[in-house]
Amino acid sequence: MLKLLIVDDERIIRETMATLIDWESLGIQLIGTAKDGIEAYNIILDEYPEIILTDIKMPGLSGLDLIQKISEIHQKAHFIILSGYNEFEYAKEAMKYGVKHYILKPCNENQIIDSINSVKKDYADAMLFSPVMHQSDAHLDVYHSIMVNSLNLCLSAPPHALPLESISRTFSKYFDFIHISYELWYLYYVTPQDYPQILEALQKYKFHAFPHLLMDALYVQNTLILYYPSFAIAPDSVAELLHRFTDDFDVLPEFKHKTSDNLLDVLKELIPHIRRYDTIYYTSSLNAKTATSLNNYQNIIQETQTLVLQVFSPDPSVGKNALTSLLQLLSSISSTDFLKQLSTSIMMTVVTKSRTLDISGMREVLLRLDTETSLPEIKKQIKVYLENHYLSFQSNPVSLSLSSKIKKLVQQHYCNSNLSLKWISENYLFMNVDYLSKKFLQETDCKFSKYLTDYRILKAKEFMLSSNIESIQEIADLVGCGNNPQYFSQIFKKATGHTPSKYIKTLRQPLSEM
Repeated sequence: MLKLLIVDDERIIRETMATLIDWESLGIQLIGTAKDGIEAYNIILDEYPEIILTDIKMPGLSGLDLIQKISEIHQKAHFIILSGYNEFEYAKEAMKYGVKHYILKPCNENQIIDSINSVKKDYADAMLFSPVMHQSDAHLDVYHSIMVNSLNLCLSAPPHALPLESISRTFSKYFDFIHISYELWYLYYVTPQDYPQILEALQKYKFHAFPHLLMDALYVQNTLILYYPSFAIAPDSVAELLHRFTDDFDVLPEFKHKTSDNLLDVLKELIPHIRRYDTIYYTSSLNAKTATSLNNYQNIIQETQTLVLQVFSPDPSVGKNALTSLLQLLSSISSTDFLKQLSTSIMMTVVTKSRTLDISGMREVLLRLDTETSLPEIKKQIKVYLENHYLSFQSNPVSLSLSSKIKKLVQQHYCNSNLSLKWISENYLFMNVDYLSKKFLQETDCKFSKYLTDYRILKAKEFMLSSNIESIQEIADLVGCGNNPQYFSQIFKKATGHTPSKYIKTLRQPLSEM
């Protein structure tokens, strides 16, 4: 579901819109209402709604100011403007920021629903054609590692006990396994000679038509399986493409299409079809660079997972013995491809069980392993990685909480005007921003937006006290609000009861005059 925030300074209007419409039936989750731009801005920092329905003219931070600020940190946000007859000039200004939806007050339920449906279509188009769908190679690398690990876990589990809940619980902080539906395609009678040909054709088509579409491929003996998010391409269009790409094959493939409720259901559907084969070829996002051969050595995979979990046991003797056994097991592997595959699963488990949450460090090691051809060198690098994390786990009995890591990043980057939980997610923690927001609130009993604002006010006070800076613009710039000094003045007065200018004057006033 897309998340919606309603913003209006008139209580009866925002409450009527919140209760009049059955938002859930539209595929919309109403996350709340806000009475002004500042309250809305803080909610957006914590919740990151995809749709903001806002009045254009409000006291303090206006709807136009809100749109300007949010466009800098949350490019996926779509705005619907509510405006009176005499406010059209404001609306025209908002359109400069890409706002396309405008409702004139007074409005009715159908007008709002039509605008919401239009925004939903715009959002689906943006997800396909905008680079923000998958912001970086780092996110794709993490996704690939998660899917390889998830497939390995399912293949090594008993057929009647797939660890789907465990996969969702462990990896939902990085990607959504539950709320996005998927389209699933089976192509039967695809020979090993035809498989590379059709994959290359799909890659070329995706590159030109939908460069940011996340379409994965699995190939087992004479069967190619494709899956991708449902909002992406209509099934009829895919069927037409597949027929066109395979029309000149000696044996024409047969196609079967199915819709799955989510990524967990995709795994549940796939595993029985692929688990009986020795080798499974997996390609994430139809990117040839990610092609991975999944060697279905079930016993080794299962024993490795068990030992990795034991390495991080609270009992040091259990952990030490498990590490020794794990290194012995890895030393016996003779297949370079299988060891690389296994290393991805090992390191994802290490990151989730150790106290570091070091996704970027894991990624660097996996990138080195990907280009390494020497089996002894691969074993050496995995050994060093395991031993370092084991020693770190044993020497740090108290883990650094996720909220502490976020606070530390705020303290390091508070002067960056783009600082937000989404920015932290994309550049440092590589976790789902909703998960980070909920975890921060759970651990601190404080929303991220409030912590960020309070810390910036604290630093502003320090600058005022310890320097001769008179310019409010300069102080705003030092604490990350330089792109909107008016907003800085508003939050400063709200926190201290004084404008920045009056606060500075009070600080520097001689005691005899006070």
